[in-house]
Amino acid sequence: MDYQERNQESKGYLNFRNSLDLGMGAFYLIIGIILINMKYFGNMELSTSYAYILGGLMLLYGGFRIYRGIAALRKIK
Repeated sequence: MDYQERNQESKGYLNFRNSLDLGMGAFYLIIGIILINMKYFGNMELSTSYAYILGGLMLLYGGFRIYRGIAALRKIK
């Protein structure tokens, strides 16, 4: 087993990867909420339908990242 395989299988690396999934998932959720509510405070040149579509995709992806992080944390423990 070489250094790279040993590093990827270590518990510290897996905990970092899962916490990164949780943090990035929360970030995508926040960005999705901002895009959906953009009509109240945004100055971006983006139509309402595109803002809803992009915001919805961000919410879905953020939820997926959070789910993947929680599932992996449960698998480790």
